[in-house]
Amino acid sequence: MSEGLQVAGCIAAAIAASGALLATDRRLRAAALVTSVAVAAALLLGEAWDELQPVRDRPALFAAGVIAGGAAVTALALGIRRRPLAMPLLLVAALPFRVQIDVGGEEANLLVPLYVVIGAGVLAYAIDAASRGDSRQAPQARLLLIALSAAILLYAVQASYSEDVGFATRNVGFFLIPFAAMFTLLADVRWSGRALGLALAVLVAESLLFSLVGVGQRITGEIFWNPALERSNEFHFYFRANSLFWDPNIYGRYVALAAVLVVAVVMWTRDSRRLAFFAGVLAVLLAGLIAGLSQTSFIAVLVGSAVLCGLRWSAAWTAVLAPVALVGLLSGVIVLGGSSEAEDEAAEVSSGRTTLFEGGWELFERRPVIGHGSASFSKAFTEQEDVGEGKTTVAHNEPLTVAAEQGVVGLFAYAALLVGSAWTLLAGMRGLAPGLGAPADAVGDPAGSDAGARALARIALAGAFAALVVHTIGYGGFLSDPLTWALLAVAAPLSAAATRDSRPAGA
Repeated sequence: MSEGLQVAGCIAAAIAASGALLATDRRLRAAALVTSVAVAAALLLGEAWDELQPVRDRPALFAAGVIAGGAAVTALALGIRRRPLAMPLLLVAALPFRVQIDVGGEEANLLVPLYVVIGAGVLAYAIDAASRGDSRQAPQARLLLIALSAAILLYAVQASYSEDVGFATRNVGFFLIPFAAMFTLLADVRWSGRALGLALAVLVAESLLFSLVGVGQRITGEIFWNPALERSNEFHFYFRANSLFWDPNIYGRYVALAAVLVVAVVMWTRDSRRLAFFAGVLAVLLAGLIAGLSQTSFIAVLVGSAVLCGLRWSAAWTAVLAPVALVGLLSGVIVLGGSSEAEDEAAEVSSGRTTLFEGGWELFERRPVIGHGSASFSKAFTEQEDVGEGKTTVAHNEPLTVAAEQGVVGLFAYAALLVGSAWTLLAGMRGLAPGLGAPADAVGDPAGSDAGARALARIALAGAFAALVVHTIGYGGFLSDPLTWALLAVAAPLSAAATRDSRPAGA
């Protein structure tokens, strides 16, 4: 597929995805959803067309595979229509699981189970929208939706001058479009206390499994999947587990967010037996984090927990004490982070990220307004620094990546997205959070009422999103991580409902 067709496809898919996010009519959203996913699938098929040559040479087998895949997605879609709650739970369950496949001549760890569920969810959504007599509107969080749409469109447009159009196309097809579809599906869910509780149970259960596997790897000294990590563990005196993930930092991110959500439950739990149970869960999750030894994940948990402390008790005192604790933690990382005599410098303690930062800043200075184009960091950095084979060329810092690839224009869109996210997460929070002046019992009993569960969910999501943002600053992968979209997708309808409920009658 030519670069011109790739760019055109990216822009077309982005326009359709923006329509799905912004349309208030359910049927229009369904049409936009189907269009965006179909265009993204066509893009990826064109990108992987050469790798499919062995299968294409056997048309009967190729057709059988397509028919079997279509039948499986259709069957799942019909099951979702009969059990609507299954869709959000399956999406949450599929978030962490990746499968390694060859795309565009490169090995990639892709969220294949999640894509299957998203495809089935989109099909079920389209069938439901076409068959229903009504066309009800989804809850609105307009600032957030506009910011998300702008970010997707800008990324697609900036692929037009990217130094790596193929990589940008894969990012659009594998991440931005399907995750925008997932956002639309989750934002349309009516989140009852039961649905929220089940979603949390799924996420925590998986995180416990990952943590236990990570601890087991630490005990046995054996890991899965990642040869580079194996070599690193042999070279250093410390050991890093990756559990069922490829990357120990992504493993750490997932478990860290689950830990922050559990911390929120612990802070608002009144029953002593339930408190003991969740405290035990939290202990296992923290043990899993220690096994993964992701510095950024530890900081993310601290920041997320600090946000929760501010909402639970005192925002003012938290604002004073949290930076002190953070400085102490960072000092410990710097002092104790070196694993050998060769790791005394900041570049070594930070796994070489100071060098990446310096090079990324030089890329930004060369093209400060519009950057080098979407997904161009690795290629541009390699050419600029003459990086040898096998060396890291990923910035591992979201603001720096955006600056180098998309320039000031991209940074503005990124900042607008953070503002829109914060606005959605914190809207009306003064009426819920005691740390912001609400009554101590404002949340109520999260285990006893839908209102209490939704209120606690909003608080927990605020802490988890803060942790996620910090992790992406330390490791990258903001809009390319489905966790970002899932957290915001659940927060959006909860925030919109809370805003409507707080309005005076007749307003």
